[in-house]
Amino acid sequence: MCAIGALRAIGVLGLLTAALAGCEGVTTGTEVARMQLQAAEGGSYAPVKVTLATEMNPVAINFRADFSQNPSEFGKWNTYRVVLSKDGNVVASRNININHPQSQSQAGADAPPRASTIYTLFIINIQASGEYELTLSALQPPAITLSSPTVDVRRNVQRPPQ
Repeated sequence: MCAIGALRAIGVLGLLTAALAGCEGVTTGTEVARMQLQAAEGGSYAPVKVTLATEMNPVAINFRADFSQNPSEFGKWNTYRVVLSKDGNVVASRNININHPQSQSQAGADAPPRASTIYTLFIINIQASGEYELTLSALQPPAITLSSPTVDVRRNVQRPPQ
């Protein structure tokens, strides 16, 4: 009996480890800033400014938002161009998709999908201390509704395993 309990505990630990893999930008380090994003034209967000310093390295910048529970949006996504710049020079950039999950099946019945998302935009080393600007620009008209969009910055995070 104890061996079965130990195997179950190891299995649960393995599932938790797998679930948290890639979450270093969200679960490690210390949060130093959280900013509410303001909607801009075409599904984009107004730029936000944040002060970053080299002693914060590595720095994680995360996007958080709540999904609507509108079934017509399940499985769709919004696409953004994310740019971090300093003094008008691009420090990091990438395109991202924020995906609204499908319904989840539990015991044969459809359950609503999760209600929110946390997406690590960047884990970077800051080369120079100062004020940085983050922009999220929609690359196409939004297909899903996001509410309470925020960006948080965490200092001294662990990088994901390579």
